[in-house]
Amino acid sequence: MKLFLAVSAVLAFVFGFALLFISSSFYAPMGIVVTPAIAVTAQTQGAILVGIGVLNWTARSLPPPSLRPVLVGNLVVQALSLAVVSRALVLHIVPVQNAGAVVVHTVLGAGFAYYLARSSRTTPTL
Repeated sequence: MKLFLAVSAVLAFVFGFALLFISSSFYAPMGIVVTPAIAVTAQTQGAILVGIGVLNWTARSLPPPSLRPVLVGNLVVQALSLAVVSRALVLHIVPVQNAGAVVVHTVLGAGFAYYLARSSRTTPTL
């Protein structure tokens, strides 16, 4: 689980800093033109991702029962992000080049769900 949290943190840092500092370049391969208003939204999303990266990175040292809130929160982020990207693709709001996000959110979501289910089996009930 520590390795998975580290990988998810690094991905959050990479995407987060890219959105914060080079949002136009980040979105260009996906066919999205970044206006100043979209840049602000992208930078805000980048800040959130950096924050999630910090949470995931620092959570690696927590005992497994304490990780449940981190895992649940990350699972919610991945599920909602997957729904948003999938909807945008189906409605042709964004071009097909954005399909890679479906893979990223699916893999991360599956990982968080796996470790959450695993932590449920090892957590004693009161």
